[in-house]
Amino acid sequence: MARRSTAFFGVLLLLVWPAPGRTADDTAKDLEKAVAAARAKGLDWLTKNQAADGSWGKTHSIAVSSFACLAYLSATDEPFRDERGKVLLKGVQFLLANQKDGQFGQQGHTWIHGQGFGTLALVETYGRSLFCKTKPDLDMKKLRAVVSQAVQSIAKNQSTSGGWWYTPGSLQEHEGSTTVCAVQALVSAQNYGITIDHEVLDRGFEYLKKCQSEDGGFNYKLGDGSSMKEGTAADVATLGLMQKFDFPAMIKGYKFLVKLTPAGISAERFPYYGHFYGCMGMQLLGQEYKDDKAFQQGTAAYITGVQKDLLAWQNKDGTWPLKGHLAGTVQEDAQYSTAFATMTLFVPEARLSIYTRTPAKLPASAERSKD
Repeated sequence: MARRSTAFFGVLLLLVWPAPGRTADDTAKDLEKAVAAARAKGLDWLTKNQAADGSWGKTHSIAVSSFACLAYLSATDEPFRDERGKVLLKGVQFLLANQKDGQFGQQGHTWIHGQGFGTLALVETYGRSLFCKTKPDLDMKKLRAVVSQAVQSIAKNQSTSGGWWYTPGSLQEHEGSTTVCAVQALVSAQNYGITIDHEVLDRGFEYLKKCQSEDGGFNYKLGDGSSMKEGTAADVATLGLMQKFDFPAMIKGYKFLVKLTPAGISAERFPYYGHFYGCMGMQLLGQEYKDDKAFQQGTAAYITGVQKDLLAWQNKDGTWPLKGHLAGTVQEDAQYSTAFATMTLFVPEARLSIYTRTPAKLPASAERSKD
């Protein structure tokens, strides 16, 4: 692991142990500056380490490239401008080149994670372009058509249980993390006026709700009876996108995560995954309970805890190290962890449609478009 600078540790100490005479607002501003700097360093490193074909990642380049594209899309109101806009465009072109009729290929043991995240990145690219002054150099009608095919591919591979499995065509198999990826891609498409099968989406939400245990956590898969910590963060984030907010399920999930704490996620097998969804879930909960001061403090404190852990892990060169299950393996490298961490730190900016309970109203031109 690269050595971190003394200055970095100084900033981190100020965030955790504010100096005498400093107010809570001072500490919050320090954290905000540190997060902004960490995000910028992460994007700078990703920009310098994009492959010639526009990709990032090793074994799961579709998913990792999608993380990176989502980070760039989250970074600014005008993501298609300047050098970073060119990098984003190359990443999107890589994703487009690695699908056929809306279906991405399987990488490693999983198809649906690449299909879900790849579809999400393409949908959000299309959707963000509707609101930007600087448009991407893409055939937007073709992009919309690909996205429409991609969500159809997701829908036709839904299991009979309402969930999804790692590989296409496995209609009797199902589990939580695969279902999360599928459902969020469908919600994003719906947010931007892409036609989806609402029955498929509703069954996906119901599958996740049925996975909740008495302790508020969520099972790895329906019927296995045990709560998965990172999976609970993912399910809370996804159920937070239901139009009709399920208050009992969400409150139980919230209490489970608060009791667990971000430090508990950091010690698990997939900490970057858990932290991304933990931040997203708390973001959506905070929006729903915007008039409840105690709840606002609780969700904000959780997100702050995630940010502090991610700041502590970042290397001087802007990368984040592999942790948990992937540490010491050759499946992925710092592109995976850096893309995931950078994407996570941008969640509170709420620029992606899935980071808000109330998606922006579409321009009239988009509403008139047909798949």
